[in-house]
Amino acid sequence: MKATYQTQQRRAILDFFESGAGKEYTVEELLEGLGESAPGKSTVYRLVKKLEEEGILRRSTREGTGKAAFGLLGGDRCAEHLHIRCTGCGLLLHLDNTAQDELTRSTGFVIDDSRSMLYGRCARCARRVR
Repeated sequence: MKATYQTQQRRAILDFFESGAGKEYTVEELLEGLGESAPGKSTVYRLVKKLEEEGILRRSTREGTGKAAFGLLGGDRCAEHLHIRCTGCGLLLHLDNTAQDELTRSTGFVIDDSRSMLYGRCARCARRVR
């Protein structure tokens, strides 16, 4: 595997995603979160795309807006299980294969893990709605 040069900008973006593990961010949210130390917008787009290509970030579409959002992948096997995303705060949870096995057993469907996302509200956001 080719070694990747670790620039200060790349490290700042990775640190940001690691500090918000389980959440996904648009490029605009990433720029805002990095504040004054943020690299230029085109640099952020380029680095986020590269991190996605390297399998470090996962790209999805933000519910209701159609904007691209990115989140840190949970290791090499992240594409081998289902995910649940909170439509309130963006929290992303990785499900174990028990739920997927039950769905397959009860329906006969073979689920495409790399494209499977369930949406709902986390306990904290569900409490705020009531």
